[in-house]
Amino acid sequence: MRTHLAKPHISDGGKILTSDKRSAPFLRNELQRHKQGRLMEAERMAAIGMMACFISHDLRHSLTAIYANAEFLERHEIWADFRADLLVEIQEAVLAITERIDLLLQFGSGGQNNSLVREPVSVVVEKAVAAVKLHPDGRNVSITVSKFPLAEADMDARSLESAVYNLLLNACQAATRSTHLPEVKVHLTEVDERIYVTILDNGPGIPVSVRSTLFDPFVTAGKTNGTGLGLTLARRIAEEHGGSVWLEESNREGTEFTLSLRKNRPLPLGN
Repeated sequence: MRTHLAKPHISDGGKILTSDKRSAPFLRNELQRHKQGRLMEAERMAAIGMMACFISHDLRHSLTAIYANAEFLERHEIWADFRADLLVEIQEAVLAITERIDLLLQFGSGGQNNSLVREPVSVVVEKAVAAVKLHPDGRNVSITVSKFPLAEADMDARSLESAVYNLLLNACQAATRSTHLPEVKVHLTEVDERIYVTILDNGPGIPVSVRSTLFDPFVTAGKTNGTGLGLTLARRIAEEHGGSVWLEESNREGTEFTLSLRKNRPLPLGN
C-alpha cells in the first residue's frame, strides 16, 4: 500500500517548504482564536458567577424579611396597626424581588428592541414619574417637573420609560439621604435632532471612588439595597435610541444626570 506524502513546495529561493510550514500561519490563527474563545468564556463565567452571588445575597435578604414578618402575622395578640405595618413590609419586599428579577431579565436580554413607534417623549417621562411616585422610595420625595416641549421621537416606549424610571428612582433614593427636604427635578429640552432628559436630586452626591465605574454592572454607588444594574440598563437603552446617559455633575449639594436620544430612528451604532 503506497503512502501519500505531502508534496514539497519549492520557493523562489530554491528552499523546500513543507505543507506543515505553509499551514503554520493558519495554525497560529486557530490557536489565537481558541485562546480568545477561552478568555471570553472565562469572562462570561465570571459574570455569571458575580450575578449568582448578587442574586443569592440580595434575594435572601428580602426573603428573610418576608419569612420573619409572616411569622409575626401568625401571632393573634399583635395590634392591628402593627399587623398593617408588617403587611406593608412584605409587599415592599416582594416588590423589591420583582424589580430585581425584571432588571436581571433586561440585563440578560442583550438589548433586543421592540418595534419603534413615534410618540412624544414627554408622555414617556410623565409615565415614569407617576410610576416612581408609587414606589416606597419615591412616595416622600418632592418631584418637580418642568413644562415639557411636545417633541416626538422614534422609540421603544416601554424600554425608554424603564430607563427614565431607573434614573428617577436612583435620584429619589439619593434625595432621601439629603439633610434637607428630599427633592428631585426633571427637565426635558430639545436641541436640533436630539432630546435631553435631565434629572437632578439634592442628595449627598456620588462617591468619587465609584464615578469611573458608575455604569458598570453591579456597581451600587454606595447604596446598600441597590442592584447595580439601573444605570447600566439606562445607558444601554439610550444608546439603542441613538443617545447616551452621563453624569453631568455631582457634589454635596446634589447630582445631575442627563439622558439623550435622537428624534428620528437612530443610525446603527458606530455610524
